[in-house]
Amino acid sequence: MAHMTDGVIATDRRGNVTIINETASSFLDHEPDDAVGKSILDLLDIRDDYTLRELLEDPDDLVLDFSTKEHDLILQAYFSLIQRESGFISGLVCVLHDVTEQQKIDQDRREFVSNVSHELRTPLTSVRSYIEALSEGAWKDPKVAPDFLKVTQEETDRMIRMINDLLTLSRMDSGTQRVELEMVNLNELFNYVLDRFDMMLKQDDQPEKTYTIKRDFTKRDLWVEIDTDRFTQVLDNLMNNAIKYSPDGGVVTARLLETHNNVILSVSDQGLGIPRADIPRIFDRFYRVDKARSRAQGGTGLGLAISREVVQMLGGRIWVDSREGRGSTFYISLPYKPYDEEDLWDEDN
Repeated sequence: MAHMTDGVIATDRRGNVTIINETASSFLDHEPDDAVGKSILDLLDIRDDYTLRELLEDPDDLVLDFSTKEHDLILQAYFSLIQRESGFISGLVCVLHDVTEQQKIDQDRREFVSNVSHELRTPLTSVRSYIEALSEGAWKDPKVAPDFLKVTQEETDRMIRMINDLLTLSRMDSGTQRVELEMVNLNELFNYVLDRFDMMLKQDDQPEKTYTIKRDFTKRDLWVEIDTDRFTQVLDNLMNNAIKYSPDGGVVTARLLETHNNVILSVSDQGLGIPRADIPRIFDRFYRVDKARSRAQGGTGLGLAISREVVQMLGGRIWVDSREGRGSTFYISLPYKPYDEEDLWDEDN
């Protein structure tokens, strides 16, 4: 019993604890000597909901929540009778199994299904409404028909993006997502992405908002081993978000530097920032700080979740530093080993 991963508690016929193993005492934060002799109803904190007679007559499984602010702990309690051949009940045995992770997975799955249903229902309802209007004669009106068709196309494109993102996440979760690693000059890749955003602004005759991209790069060429396509997707997402939530005329600052063992890349905006309570969940799937605005701008709510998965696949980490009213800065750290040019190109080959 000392080496079991499950907690075990045995009682006498009055429900007082006679044996408790180390795992159970750790779960319940009770020293074994303090727990022995105590009623199991008090030890499990179930006296308000159950009587000893109920446990003896109908020993059922219970889910007990011992979570605190510091950590989560959910236990499944299984009860069995200690019974002699004569039928005399001499006590109870309770086995405590830690189901915290399983409960979290089940809750995440329920939330995920609910979120997918909700996110798809909104554009589908919109598409159906416009198609019904067109089929009832709106297609004959040259003023409204083009707008109705445009909205229908935009909502359809949004659903396709969402489904593609979901498929990407599914492949990452199952480990079937292929990673094509290659040595890449991160300075050049980051500049390439930023140049693309600069070019989009110049080509847009009537942009909804203007912005300036400021670059703060180390002069040293930083070569890292990454999947170029996947990491470009991450950079695109961070830049899109920075521009999306920046005010008109704002400055988006892109930085790139090296530490002893890491490359640090960051993207800063001058937007409204993220409330402190929302920061821990900002990388969760479908989580949005400003839900109405995100949907209006065509976001799927999956970009940051995919970015985190990609960065973790590359052995790095991603995090955010933000204050309301002062903007946000998203950081990416990737493992890095300095290389000389002769290390990257072997002339003998």
